[in-house]
Amino acid sequence: MKISQEQKKENRLKLIRAMTDLVIENKGSVTMREVARRAGVADATIYNYFPTKEAIFFAYYEDHINDVIDQLVTMDTFHTFSLQEQLQTLFDISLRLYLPDREFVAATFKKVWLAGSGDFVRFSKVRSGLLTAVNDILAAAEEAGEIPGQVFQDLTRQFFADAYIAVVLYWLADDSDTFKNTDVVMDQGLDLACALLKAGVANKLFDMAVFLFKQHVLTRMSRFSPIETADIKPKRRFMGGQKDE
Repeated sequence: MKISQEQKKENRLKLIRAMTDLVIENKGSVTMREVARRAGVADATIYNYFPTKEAIFFAYYEDHINDVIDQLVTMDTFHTFSLQEQLQTLFDISLRLYLPDREFVAATFKKVWLAGSGDFVRFSKVRSGLLTAVNDILAAAEEAGEIPGQVFQDLTRQFFADAYIAVVLYWLADDSDTFKNTDVVMDQGLDLACALLKAGVANKLFDMAVFLFKQHVLTRMSRFSPIETADIKPKRRFMGGQKDE
């Protein structure tokens, strides 16, 4: 029996929710059969959606980032925020959405966000959502003249994506009341990073490097005279020639 796209979407969400709840409840290994039965899906059917448990973990975080973006898009006043306020709001909403599933996040976050080349295809899909959000925030700040155009645009957005990972990891280890320590670290870290962007520090360092290269390398290139081909002697045979048979 063929099912609708809407039903497939519903089953997918049920499977992700079932895995999340089981990890929180069991605090240990969970089988695909257990996930399927919790979601009310046939044991074999789960593999039509996810080939492995790890694939469900990645799907959870992919959906999570999309949910964060959806909330930012529907926030009427978001475009009036400063760069720091926009980045902090992105981080805050993400942590708030993580909170009900904090034990699941604690058990799976590193497996997904630090996967790297271990599962590059799935990892890139999760990370690309975050990079897209960060890139849009930075681009809007440049367009508004809040920060200068960045020489190293990719490195800048990668930096803030890595900062997001660091904040979540700190939050998972934070046992302060209402996670106040996380708020302080996030506020001070973003304040410093945004101040450096506004001052154009990276651009100035790049300009200085170009200046030094021109002054101390290119201006001295004329001192090096090329070797005339006619002056080159014949080379010796490689390793003394062929070995005696």
